[in-house]
Amino acid sequence: MDVKVLCWFKENLMTRRGWGIVLTAFVPIALVIGRSPADIAVSIVAILFFVDSILRHQWGWTKKPWVIAALLLWGYSVVRAAFIPDGGVSLFTAFVWLRYIVFAASMAEWALAEEKSRLWLLYASLYSVLFLSVDGIFQYVFRQDILGNKLFNDVRLTSVYQRPILGVTIANLFAPAVFWLLKQEKIYKSVLLANVCFAAIFLSGDRMGFIFAACILLPWLFFLLCKSTQRTWIIIANVCFFALLLAFSPSLTKRQIHSTMATAGEITTSPYGLVWKSALKVGAENPLFGVGIRQFRYVCPNERFGPLKYKGDERCYSHPHNPYMEWFSEGGLVGLFGFIGFALTVGLGLWRRLEVRDADLVLWGLSAMLIMRLMPFVISTSFFNNWSAIPFWLALGWAMSYKPALKTSSS
Repeated sequence: MDVKVLCWFKENLMTRRGWGIVLTAFVPIALVIGRSPADIAVSIVAILFFVDSILRHQWGWTKKPWVIAALLLWGYSVVRAAFIPDGGVSLFTAFVWLRYIVFAASMAEWALAEEKSRLWLLYASLYSVLFLSVDGIFQYVFRQDILGNKLFNDVRLTSVYQRPILGVTIANLFAPAVFWLLKQEKIYKSVLLANVCFAAIFLSGDRMGFIFAACILLPWLFFLLCKSTQRTWIIIANVCFFALLLAFSPSLTKRQIHSTMATAGEITTSPYGLVWKSALKVGAENPLFGVGIRQFRYVCPNERFGPLKYKGDERCYSHPHNPYMEWFSEGGLVGLFGFIGFALTVGLGLWRRLEVRDADLVLWGLSAMLIMRLMPFVISTSFFNNWSAIPFWLALGWAMSYKPALKTSSS
């Protein structure tokens, strides 16, 4: 290990901020290990930062617009949950996601204040997505991963996980690493990593992750073509690689391309369209305040909202698979407009950082990921599922750690 790194550890691991920096860099690795280690790391960082704020009387982070919007949304969700009969689960879920807000704020104001801290997080993200991608491809070829984990239902890739969440997990984590390599003008490494990650996502059978990754790679491809003088070679190589992927697995091509297009073409009668309609019906019955956090799964099956099946497809899931539908059904119009306000403040914050002429390409990658997560009609996991929430708040805090174009106290 580098002598400078050893000296840093010796000087800083006895401080709260030092531990915050190390644990923040550990989060992508923890996500590979499992949900609990990542959640524990995030929670510890949030606690350390909160204690540090108390001891140093530093509360400037609470005045940032995106933090204010998030805290208002959190406060409302807690108050709403408190009025649900037997709503212990709802109240607990609403209360504890405060840790994500504090964690993201700690990154923006504390843990990632130095470029070296961001560099550690980049390395951790790069090696994490590289491992997951290679392990996923290995599992596809040999029908089990390097740890012996089998495919889910003998079809979907899992890698180190017990559920088929590999594709969307890589899609949530790979953007900073591929944009970072591009920023360093390591063109071949960036292209290689992007294609390995995209191949693993495609082979995983995760349609949501596939669309998500494809949209993130569009700005990456734009910057790649701007930086490289070998534009023709890059385009031909990537087209050929994608063509090989399609030809190599007709069944996955049918799922990832044809099935996705068919679902998009008939979205209102698709499984996702059905659950969105159910969310609208549930929300319309309680238009102002919704049914409460985590209550959609219990209210939706009620027969007053219609039969549970329509042409063989379920109309109810554990959540509506869209953040805006989730907030409307469970938080009503108050929750929905609160979430929209939060999304707008995040978008404004990103814009103010991106408009700097020499904006970091890593910031572009983070912004692409965040914009995709906040798109109104995106198909997504629940806003409160920790394995999905942690990458979002990790990217948000990371992006907000960059200085905005206009340096004001409200940035």
